[in-house]
Amino acid sequence: MPCCSDRSPEAALRKPHRLPRRSGFTVVEVLVALIVVATGLLGVAGASALALRASSAALRERAATTRARTRLAILDAAGCASAADGELPLGTGLTDRWTIGSPANGARMVEVRAEWDDVGRRRTLVLRSALLC
Repeated sequence: MPCCSDRSPEAALRKPHRLPRRSGFTVVEVLVALIVVATGLLGVAGASALALRASSAALRERAATTRARTRLAILDAAGCASAADGELPLGTGLTDRWTIGSPANGARMVEVRAEWDDVGRRRTLVLRSALLC
């Protein structure tokens, strides 16, 4: 056996043993990436919920506006003489109320209220117009 052989047990103890370098990610890097992605997804979900709520509220308000304008058109088509106060609850949570003022100077003031429930609160839209007599 040669005197300077690198295969001796003493030589193995003298040389630092290095593990081969592995490619890939550590567990900590993966966990940090998961936390960042989860936070981003929660933000997107929150923004989506807010956008959906705003869109639903806009649809209800548009329906109330359309209903109030339709009521004004109906009252106008019926004429000044037959106009009378009234209320019409609709099955969608929307209520129409209209009041007709006394004739003055050849016109009657009309006020149409559309009321609806919107996420825990009652909303009201008021349109005012005049019926020419």
